Amino acid sequence: MQAARGSKLPRRWLAQLRGLPRDARDTLFLLAVAGITLVPLTPHLPPWAGLGAAALLAWRAVLAWRSRPLPARWMLAALLIAGAGLTLWQFRTIFGRDPGIALVSLLLGLKALETRNRRDTYVLFYVGFFGVSANFLYSQSAFTAGWMLLATAGWITALINANLPAGEPPLRQRFGLTLKLLAFGTPAMVVLFLLFPRFAGPLWALPSSAGSATGLTDRMDAGSIASLARDDSVAFRVKFHGPRPPERELYWRGPVLTLFNGQQWSPLPVTPLELRPGYDPPRKLRTQGPGVRYTVTMQPSQQPFVFALDAAEGAPTLRGQPQTEVYQLSDLQLRANHPITQLTRYDLTSYPQFSYGPRTLSRHFEADLELPPGDDPRTVALGERLARKAQAEGGGPLQVAQAALQMFRREPFRYTLDPGPYPGRNQVDDFLFDRRVGFCEHYAQAFVVLMRAAGIPARVVTGYQGGRENPIDHTWVVRQSDAHAWAEYWVAGRGWLRADPTAMVDPARVDRSGQTLAAREPLLGVAAFGPRDTALLLRLRNLGDALNNSWNQWILDYGQARQNALLRKLGMNQPDWRQLSALTLAALSLAVSVMGLLLVWERRRTDPWSDAYARLRKRLGESGIAGTPADAPLTLAARVRRSALPPGAVASACALLQDLERWRYAAPSQARTQRQRLAQLRRAVRRWRPTP
Repeated sequence: MQAARGSKLPRRWLAQLRGLPRDARDTLFLLAVAGITLVPLTPHLPPWAGLGAAALLAWRAVLAWRSRPLPARWMLAALLIAGAGLTLWQFRTIFGRDPGIALVSLLLGLKALETRNRRDTYVLFYVGFFGVSANFLYSQSAFTAGWMLLATAGWITALINANLPAGEPPLRQRFGLTLKLLAFGTPAMVVLFLLFPRFAGPLWALPSSAGSATGLTDRMDAGSIASLARDDSVAFRVKFHGPRPPERELYWRGPVLTLFNGQQWSPLPVTPLELRPGYDPPRKLRTQGPGVRYTVTMQPSQQPFVFALDAAEGAPTLRGQPQTEVYQLSDLQLRANHPITQLTRYDLTSYPQFSYGPRTLSRHFEADLELPPGDDPRTVALGERLARKAQAEGGGPLQVAQAALQMFRREPFRYTLDPGPYPGRNQVDDFLFDRRVGFCEHYAQAFVVLMRAAGIPARVVTGYQGGRENPIDHTWVVRQSDAHAWAEYWVAGRGWLRADPTAMVDPARVDRSGQTLAAREPLLGVAAFGPRDTALLLRLRNLGDALNNSWNQWILDYGQARQNALLRKLGMNQPDWRQLSALTLAALSLAVSVMGLLLVWERRRTDPWSDAYARLRKRLGESGIAGTPADAPLTLAARVRRSALPPGAVASACALLQDLERWRYAAPSQARTQRQRLAQLRRAVRRWRPTP
């Protein structure tokens, strides 16, 4: 009974919708388009702005549904003042990207509540199209472009509705006209995209509020990386130009953390000398084996870190942020002089088999040996015991490191995403001797503290480990959930060596080659879906990733270099802005001319029914039976019956006119059959003569 009652509700609402006046239905359609425009902006808006805009649109929808009058203007003015006040309170300004778009979202709802005439409707259209553009200030993904194309088509359809003073064509016909207008504008859009002069920087910029950073930061405390393990968003994509190294060797280096205050790790301050153009830091990089060539497409992170496979031979040149330079520091991390705020691509060559750093101890290692005095006494004592044992047995740092790693392998440590908090000053002691539950940052931190307690320089390295291949486009995708922390310790005569204690506890963390789908993809909802459904979700995600990657490569990455490459294929080796402008104008004129010819041809096209009716009226007029386009077919049939035509001609003419009348008012569901019948009618009209 409840299911039957629930199925009747949509039918009743649909019947009520069809019974509404046309202006109310047009208003509801307009509000639906406004909602489509605002949905992608909602995650970037303050909660009060998103809820406020939704409430205003819903209020206007209720008024249209119930045919109630609009609210008084003083009430709308009070709401506008309240919205501006909340914006000032939230952002301390009304200028900039975030406060401006928050206000635009509220204005879209407020303007819908005061739309009383055509002028107000046009203003609402302008605000709506601005909202479409505002979405691209936050995301330029293929999904955003497709969603905004749908929103643009909706706004154009609503604009067509506002300019139809009479008649009621079906929505499908109005949307078809929208698609036709978009098709007419596509050639000009393609010409402008391909040939409009590209500059090194953007033509315009909107003052933006401080964007929220994503991904890894230059600070690490217990639990900071574990929080990223649930973030399935893409950090960067990699295209290998040749064989890919084994997954266990894919360590993507990020911030190197040396300073430790007992609670948090942070990097050494970067000196101005290290960020000076032309400065070559003392890396002392020694490589073995062939290099690995690859291209990275990095998502904007609002951070200055540039990730590379250990160990990169130098700093890359960024494509997508032409005014940003990247420097390689002495600890091999890559750092830009500005945060990465746009989609960025760069080419690199790395050597997975490497060693680096000085081979002799010096004063530069002081920070890599420091520990907070008095903290973690049990861990410090363990490190000292390991050092004494190695010294007594004639070993050194390698033996201490192996002993620490074997402890993690043999003892009952557990690797988990939910280790819980480690409060207090002695969190390493609590982890090593009491709870023994942690994520990669807990293991890396404990290993470094042990090594420093043994008198061995050590530090934490953060970045990403592994990744997964997309089988659709064969790119290597590294997600935020691949964030990882490992350790480096120094050995005399060899330099800095990598140690990953997490691999001792959970080897599958750094080598997923033998895992099942459920183990490899814990974030796809295996608990909620079966393995077959999870495989489908994985395929859909891979398809979306491949689509986004193609969009990034061919659309977002179409800059000055790619434009010059295209023009060289067209025979222009060194085009300047004058040549580009002339070529753009010529191509645009050609595109507009083609569109104009198509429009003229479209206007000259006649309705097939009108053409058949006009032909039959002309034949009857030659026999003395006058008729005009305003005459209905049945009216003309009555004149034919009163005429002096032969009975056979009268019967055939009246039959044709009756068929034309029935076709004109046939139900839309019979359109296909009626089109076939109309073709037959047109042939019959061409054959009809007033005499047998």
